[in-house]
Amino acid sequence: MNHKVIYPVILEKTSNKKVPYIVILPDFDGMTQGYDLANALYMAEDYISLTCVYLEDEGRALPEPTPLNEVPVEEGQMRTLIVSDLDSYRAMLSNLTVRKNVTIPAWLNEAALKLDINFSKVLVDGLKKKIGISSKEELLPSVGKTPK
Repeated sequence: MNHKVIYPVILEKTSNKKVPYIVILPDFDGMTQGYDLANALYMAEDYISLTCVYLEDEGRALPEPTPLNEVPVEEGQMRTLIVSDLDSYRAMLSNLTVRKNVTIPAWLNEAALKLDINFSKVLVDGLKKKIGISSKEELLPSVGKTPK
């Protein structure tokens, strides 16, 4: 399933050096902020994703997205759209594990058993290395890796 939502946001650059970007989320009657533009967009996506997942879990309807051209902006503000992949976000929040059956040569199995190697840990570590990540948070959708 590919459950994505798109909502408009309003970006505003401030004179505050600690919080140079404010993001207004009109369809959620909320705000967030960012220390740079990429972080502000990331924070908006996180706000939308978390709110939508919460609303779905509570059995409540998601707000109807306002068309971008109908979002009022003031001088110095900019409208844009944020895409949130709710399935990916929900998976990122989940601590569930899945069972995988793998096929390996018998000799390798015997050698690993003698060394008391944890097969699941080796597979997880190997997959993380192959994908190029160290944690699930790095798989956040659309904006990319979690800003530092």
